[in-house]
Amino acid sequence: MRRGGSDGPHEDDWLAEEDWVDAPTEETRPSPSGRRLPQRPPGAPSRRLIILVAAVSIVLLAVLVAVLQGDDEAADDPTPTVAPTETTAAPEAEAGLRLPESGTLSEGDTGPPVRRLQRALARLGYDVTPDGVYGPGTTAAVRSFQGDAGLDADGAVGPQTARAVNEALAAGG
Repeated sequence: MRRGGSDGPHEDDWLAEEDWVDAPTEETRPSPSGRRLPQRPPGAPSRRLIILVAAVSIVLLAVLVAVLQGDDEAADDPTPTVAPTETTAAPEAEAGLRLPESGTLSEGDTGPPVRRLQRALARLGYDVTPDGVYGPGTTAAVRSFQGDAGLDADGAVGPQTARAVNEALAAGG
């Protein structure tokens, strides 16, 4: 600010000098266009390095997610490292594979009783995967067995179906 009557800036008027706006500071550096750009603090990473690290992190995260999801088919059917022989506890397994004749198993059930049923049906030659989930494949195999055994083919395993499965296993199914 200039006070009336004086030709130069007042000594207390520091805004009167206009070259303070263009004065370089430690925080800026000149750009090719003449504008002043903010200067990175010493030791700060460059923008390219930050982008590179972010891109690599995203790729690693995607690979990790893919690995953790895994392949369900590979987990269901692992490749054996030793070929099974016919002398491996097959008679004990058949004797131990017996369905309880009380209770009912039907679509939507899960767990060891369902897996036992699926193993029994597979041993009897029906196309079913012993995964412990009573789904549409198990229902179809049960209906097929029931039809072959002369039972009402409702797809559920009650006492009659369980008894017929046990008899078929005992007969050498």
